[in-house]
Amino acid sequence: MCGRILLADHDDDALTCLANLLEGMGYETASTRSRDELLQAARDFQPNVVIVDHAMPGMDRHGVTAVLRARNPGHTMLLIALTGWGRSSDGDALIAAGYDVHLVKPVGVDQLRFILSMIDA
Repeated sequence: MCGRILLADHDDDALTCLANLLEGMGYETASTRSRDELLQAARDFQPNVVIVDHAMPGMDRHGVTAVLRARNPGHTMLLIALTGWGRSSDGDALIAAGYDVHLVKPVGVDQLRFILSMIDA
């Protein structure tokens, strides 16, 4: 397993459900509810994967990925944008902004498991 997954979402129910799902799969998780918490936790928790609800208030599509990578040089982390935006242009824009993967809510368990299994391999 890839170990640590940092979650960022302003919706407590969504955050709790995703954390419970991932912990049930054997991952260690940390949860954040704001951009500032996300950036601090990324430094302290040193996650292998960061899953961000990109529609969080105060979230900057282009800035957060650059800051995450700049503040953690030499530490490889998979950045996943989790949004309600399902058009291909939305995904293209998020990938261009520095995310590695774009998932549309509600994310399927099998889809999430598949992506994480590719990291674990």
